[in-house]
Amino acid sequence: MNSKDLNLSTEQHQLAIDDLFKVFPQLADDQNQEWLEILQRTHDFHYPANTMLASSGALCTGFMLILDGSVRVFQTVEDGREVTLYRIGSGDICLMSLNSLIHDRPFRGNAISETDIAILAFDAKDFHLAMRVSDDFRQLILTNLVDTVCGMMHAHHGTVFESLDTRLAALLLNLFEQSESGYLSVTHQELALELGSSREVISRLLKKMENNDFIILKRGAILPGSNKSGLQQV
Repeated sequence: MNSKDLNLSTEQHQLAIDDLFKVFPQLADDQNQEWLEILQRTHDFHYPANTMLASSGALCTGFMLILDGSVRVFQTVEDGREVTLYRIGSGDICLMSLNSLIHDRPFRGNAISETDIAILAFDAKDFHLAMRVSDDFRQLILTNLVDTVCGMMHAHHGTVFESLDTRLAALLLNLFEQSESGYLSVTHQELALELGSSREVISRLLKKMENNDFIILKRGAILPGSNKSGLQQV
């Protein structure tokens, strides 16, 4: 690498660190020299959507902080269905990565990018060092760990105590709220993966909702029906 390329690489890495401070502003206050040196040893990466970032059974060799984009963490059950455990985006921490790094054990799920993503990665040695030398980094990890566990407990409560059609209705309402186009570009299979069900079951429930005018089903899309508010009563 010539000096021009090196300067460009250094500049790009500094921009990634600046982005880190925008997403995790609490980390910008730590001026501990060891912490600053760790930051300079991090690596910035960009991956396109649908990139498998970690696979079940593989060793976790580093820790990533997401600067932009979304990652889905899931497990595959015996019949081949995928069950979404949680999602992480900018400002979130991956619980599975923490478990793997802290206990030095294989990753217990799969992680795939749902969108194009930008990340800043610490190698395992520097992650453990950062946990020791930076109070702000350690506090960030612990706070996000608690938030993630509470979120998963809430999701588990919904899975155990709420019917599948209720969870599907809640998911559709949430997706409609996030949609800028007014419709959902989502397949029945994608909804099934999200809820840990089968495409056939989800299709049957969606058809029932369409019959009640809650939604309108199109190929590869779902539109709000004339009685969309009825989803709230499902």
